[in-house]
Amino acid sequence: MKLLLVVLLAVFGGIAWPSPVAAQNGADYAMRDESSRLAVAVLGRVCLMNMGDLGATLAASAPGGEFGFVDAPADVATAFLQGRQGFVRVLRRAGLGAITVVAGRDGICSVWSEFADVNALHRHLLAMVEKGGLKGGAQLLALDARDGDGTRVNDYYLVPQDWYARQLGQRFGDDGSVPLALVTTISAPGRRPLEAVLSVSRPLKR
Repeated sequence: MKLLLVVLLAVFGGIAWPSPVAAQNGADYAMRDESSRLAVAVLGRVCLMNMGDLGATLAASAPGGEFGFVDAPADVATAFLQGRQGFVRVLRRAGLGAITVVAGRDGICSVWSEFADVNALHRHLLAMVEKGGLKGGAQLLALDARDGDGTRVNDYYLVPQDWYARQLGQRFGDDGSVPLALVTTISAPGRRPLEAVLSVSRPLKR
């Protein structure tokens, strides 16, 4: 999965998004914090709450829904999916850049943020889990953090518990307690048009 993220980040450096350098000039911490909060909220409400149910993931990110996503243009969706089957939707909020959801039939759901801050992402992830964003039904375990070539990678396990585990168990036909691999990858500001990705996965049963 880490290899997939590295490949995706390398490929998306050429996608025609707004100039990252120009965008950085007006990017203060408050904006990055709010953009990070929004990305984490999308991860929770779209990806995590609907893990294992692609139809529900589609509904949660529907155009005109809670967040206001729109379908990505076909060429952009193709670039993001890289041969996988799934869908790509984009949300834009004034001053916060683009938040993009990539959900595949392989069980991988990712949220891409045009702007992000590594500390803010970590703080909002903890808040989502600890303050009931998953209805008190999970524990977040940090595995490691390392910097290399301008990119910071934080690996986590999200351990489902209580209500959340029961919901996953109904979808996957087990007790729902299987840890979910959660990876956040944050590039240095201005290095790439899309600076952060939060990706969570659990392979779907065939």
